[in-house]
Amino acid sequence: MGFGLWSGPTHYLFIVPALAIYAAFVLYPLVQTLGISFTDWDGLSSTRDGVGVENYRKALTDGRLRSALWNNLTWVVGSWLPQAFGLGLAALLSANWIAGRTAFRTIFFLPATLSLVVVGVMWNAIYNPLWGGLNTALEAVGLDSLTRAWLGDQTWALPSVINAANWTYFGFAMVIFLAGLQSIDQSLYEAAALDGAGSWRQFLHITVPGLRNQINLLLVISFINTLRQFDLVFIMTGGGPGNASELIGIYIYDLIQLRRQVGYGSAVAVLLTISVLITSVIFLKVREEN
Repeated sequence: MGFGLWSGPTHYLFIVPALAIYAAFVLYPLVQTLGISFTDWDGLSSTRDGVGVENYRKALTDGRLRSALWNNLTWVVGSWLPQAFGLGLAALLSANWIAGRTAFRTIFFLPATLSLVVVGVMWNAIYNPLWGGLNTALEAVGLDSLTRAWLGDQTWALPSVINAANWTYFGFAMVIFLAGLQSIDQSLYEAAALDGAGSWRQFLHITVPGLRNQINLLLVISFINTLRQFDLVFIMTGGGPGNASELIGIYIYDLIQLRRQVGYGSAVAVLLTISVLITSVIFLKVREEN
């Protein structure tokens, strides 16, 4: 009888608190941002004049927005490197002959636990052109010609920030892949070994296909995290020099907080949200089909 009490519509009451919080802090701001995106509001005045879809039309021809989007997409490609590195580490640290595997896993995962603000401060020090660890190391091995102001160079600013982000991400990828490796049937490796397949062929034809879901998951996570990236770039370069490392998140901040173009900035934010949602749905659809 007790179970029957909660078998009807009453059990939906349990989700009301979570739904209320989600509506207040996610859905309402989204709807409000969407409404503001059709105005020319500056964030301060009491009136909001409607401009229709003008802000969205402007976004389609905004060269600076295209440049920021290109930087985001460059970061997406750059985020594949730590995933490959994490996969290699997971495969290595899953071997029984590795001594101290738990210690190595902990050490490699530690960067993923750090705040990106802390990471930004740390790597700012490493990239310092006068006393930073990177230039000092290059000078110590006679590669003085390679030293540079890493975060002040328009060519190297974005790759330098991406490298700092990758340092925090490969350990997370490693943990995801380690979990996936445990679900692969070990008899497949034994059968492949009997057929004469070496370690590399086993890795390509058993390990990688067996981690298909984990790879898709990491691709979705890295894509979403890259498009909404803000704090690390803000701490390290602020989007500079010039706009060399500016991402869409930095551009939205500049529009809303510095230029007071809240309406247009909201339109850019809506477009970013739509892009993330569409891409996530596509990734998840592909994952389900596979």
